[in-house]
Amino acid sequence: MAELSIAVFASGGGTNLQALIDASKAGVFFGKVKVVISNNSAAFALTRAKRENIPACHVSSKTCPDPKQLVERLQAILQERDVSLIVLAGYMKLLPLEIIRLYRSRIINIHPALLPKYGGQGMYG
Repeated sequence: MAELSIAVFASGGGTNLQALIDASKAGVFFGKVKVVISNNSAAFALTRAKRENIPACHVSSKTCPDPKQLVERLQAILQERDVSLIVLAGYMKLLPLEIIRLYRSRIINIHPALLPKYGGQGMYG
């Protein structure tokens, strides 16, 4: 079975990211985190990634004020790492529609509450 090349999007502490890293190291699943992307430059998830020698990128409206530029930056990062699966692990922004289309049926969202009841304003539910 081919190893999945995973991009993890996280906005905070990265505990789910750490669980994925640990599971990969333990051989629990055939996947490896190839890049971590955060909209929050202070997210501890970026620190966790760096500690594991995983490329970590801050991509947000602050780094890419033009929405088109943000999509292009995300696409470039994902393509450079040959990402086959996106995991949204506490990512607090909507993923651009262009990225959703590119990774249709290859996105997993780890949500900390029941959906659709607790989707958040402007989000699912």
